[in-house]
Amino acid sequence: MNDEPNCCRPPDGEPTAASAPVPVWLVVLTLALVFLGAVYFDRHSGWFDRQVFAPYSSAETLAFYQPKSGAAALAARGKSVYDSVCGICHGGDGLGKPGQAPPLAASEWVTRDVNSLARVPLAGLNGPIQVAGHEWNLSMAPMGAGLSDADLAAVLTYIRAAWGNQGSPVSEADMKAARAAISGNSPSAADLAKMTPAERGHAVFKKYGCFQCHGEDGKGGVTNPNAKTAEQVPSLVYVADGYNQAELIAFVKRGERVIPRMNPNGPEPPHFMPKWDPIINDAEMSDLAAYLFSLKPKGEKLDF
Repeated sequence: MNDEPNCCRPPDGEPTAASAPVPVWLVVLTLALVFLGAVYFDRHSGWFDRQVFAPYSSAETLAFYQPKSGAAALAARGKSVYDSVCGICHGGDGLGKPGQAPPLAASEWVTRDVNSLARVPLAGLNGPIQVAGHEWNLSMAPMGAGLSDADLAAVLTYIRAAWGNQGSPVSEADMKAARAAISGNSPSAADLAKMTPAERGHAVFKKYGCFQCHGEDGKGGVTNPNAKTAEQVPSLVYVADGYNQAELIAFVKRGERVIPRMNPNGPEPPHFMPKWDPIINDAEMSDLAAYLFSLKPKGEKLDF
């Protein structure tokens, strides 16, 4: 009766520690916190650069948003135009791409006189050309024809000074003079106003060098090795059977960088559809679609 309750008895021996598994949820939580911390550090630390501060995350981002003037502003504008219009073919490093586009770095064409250089983006290029000791036999659409004189001057100034090139700057006045010399046979504004949409579209077709790949009449032009479309740049005659005008305009704007290959294991076809959205304005796009649809109205049969 006088025995102490079991709960009050002293322990028979010293307490011992035993190992136990760490709960899985605690491991997962720890890893998640480490990951989130790393992401936050990467985005907000500036990697210990004392000149970088919120909301900027790197020295490059900070420099991009800093006010610029003079040569720095021109270079920044030129790089922006280059990245959106030229870089996809010639590469961000200016080294070009084998079978697709020649290099601009160490190219003798880049540092030639302004009119000779400007002719390439304004009028395009078709046929063999020697660049840095190698021959290239490709077509280039006149990707600069739709750029303003200021943007064209900026991008040419940029490539003449980038990647070790040592060319003089190009001014907006230089581009005005070059464009006038190169585009002397283009329809005037008064002539364009008298044309039908299809006729204006034909002028757009020629202005941007579409004929260099698709042929004068849009029925197909240059060969395109290993392209699934019979190794040829396809005809445009039948676009009305596959697109409505809105779909066609959307396709031309976004372009087609990856061309289906005849042999999946073979080389990439050298000719592709450029992204024309930043180049051809909406009015010209509408006229171009009208011209292409006029080649063969939907459902109409052609006798070749």
